[in-house]
Amino acid sequence: MRYFIYISVFTFLLFSACRKTINVKLPEYTEKLVVEASIETGQPATVLLSVTAPYFGNVDLSDPTKFFVKGAFVTVSDGSNTDTLKELFPAEGYIYLGSTVIGQVGKTYNLTIHYNGKSYSATTSIRSPIALDSIYAKYEKDSLTFCWGHLTDPAGLGDCYRWFAKRQGDQSFAAPFNSSFDDKFVDGKSFDFGYERPPQPGKQEEYDHEPDVSRGYYRVGDTVVVKFCTIGYNEYLFWRSYYANKASNGNPFAAPSNLQNTIQGDASIGAFCGYSPSFDTLVIKPKP
Repeated sequence: MRYFIYISVFTFLLFSACRKTINVKLPEYTEKLVVEASIETGQPATVLLSVTAPYFGNVDLSDPTKFFVKGAFVTVSDGSNTDTLKELFPAEGYIYLGSTVIGQVGKTYNLTIHYNGKSYSATTSIRSPIALDSIYAKYEKDSLTFCWGHLTDPAGLGDCYRWFAKRQGDQSFAAPFNSSFDDKFVDGKSFDFGYERPPQPGKQEEYDHEPDVSRGYYRVGDTVVVKFCTIGYNEYLFWRSYYANKASNGNPFAAPSNLQNTIQGDASIGAFCGYSPSFDTLVIKPKP
């Protein structure tokens, strides 16, 4: 008993002696402009503008429109013509749409944003499309499946891709988690890969409340349209860093990963991406 008391006292003193108060001075918060801009073959430019919210402090996220940017002056140029983008909802801002400059393979596009007395810019190009060889269903759970693709990557490093998909009846294409990849390990090879069913934009909560057994899967009877896009390397680096940050989910012990910003200008984050899409359609049939 006496030996046990000695050990307990020693342990208490040891851990008490190791305690140290550390005061961390956090840097002052600086609001940043968030730019989500894109242009794809056959379509005008789309630019989504918002501002960041402070990580620390009282932030009311019940009304996201408070972070939308309105009144910005946004242009996209292809070197010969300049398109002044219009706000889709002028009272709220956020969505800016082009009309006259249309995406073409092989062209380079310059984005310019003037907002709150500051200027921002970015450049992107639309590369030649690289289509999937085929898409197919590979049943993981009885009648539930992911959507799989077979791709032959052209020889020569530097090809980068991004996957979007939607079901018939869905409002828009959506990108699954880690939707972008490069050809560092598959250069010149033919290979198969698959993606889960992504949630529709604005419907993440509905997606999260689906039964675990079917969440992320396609079902028999679904008609799936895949938009497989070729993108530039800088754009790929942005999406890779975006998903790395998203995977940490605010974990303070996760490895730090800074966003690979493609926007030029003080206090800004985001990217301007040129997409060169090819499309495939798959009807999910009953498992043989």
